[in-house]
Order: sequence, then structure tokens, then C-alpha cells
Amino acid sequence: MKVKKDEKGFISEFTLVGNLVDGIEIEEPADLEHFESHFDAYSVRDGKLIFDDEQDAENQENALKDDLRTRREKECFSFINRGQLWYGMLTVKQIAELTAWYKAWLKVTETKVVPEKPSWLE
Repeated sequence: MKVKKDEKGFISEFTLVGNLVDGIEIEEPADLEHFESHFDAYSVRDGKLIFDDEQDAENQENALKDDLRTRREKECFSFINRGQLWYGMLTVKQIAELTAWYKAWLKVTETKVVPEKPSWLE
């Protein structure tokens, strides 16, 4: 197996078969399924793969934030980025609800809580 490391020393790419340019040759891990799912939390020390729980947690946190950003783009911004004509048809209560919902979406990567869409937006 060949692997490439990133600037922090964690695996950025790997190949089980074939040639990886600038890759280093190492022995396949005992738990290949775990390695394939979490390869970016492994580093190489003395020719052996070492799993880093903290790096894995950071990677999972970053993946969650990326997912939440994608959801915000899809679920929130399609409403928020509408024109003045649409906003002009909303009641004061609807504007207040929309504003609170939007602000909650802006904080979603901190809170990790997806805000509930106002029912009238359904």
C-alpha cells in the first residue's frame, strides 16, 4: 500500500493497488475498513499507521459544518435571497419569524442545531 501525507503529517491519499506518485510504501492496516473510512486521521510513524482520535474528531466536526453550510445554502438562502416584491407581501410577524430563522441559520455551524422553518414557508 502507498500513502501520501498532508502538511500536518496525516494521510491525504492512498492506494492499495497501483502506483501513487511521491507516495511512501507501508503495510496495509489490520482493519482496512476503518482505515478506508477514516484514513485522514491516520499518520505514519516508524513505518506504521497511527490513528489519531483528536484528528478524527476534528475531521468529523469539519464534515458536519460543511454539511450544515450546504443545507443552509439549499434550505435557507433560496428564501432569504428573494426580491423586494416577495418581501413586500409579508406581514410584520412573518418578517420577524423569517429574520429569527435566518439568524439561527447563520449560527448553525456554532450551534449545530438546524432551525425549524416557519410553517408558512412550506
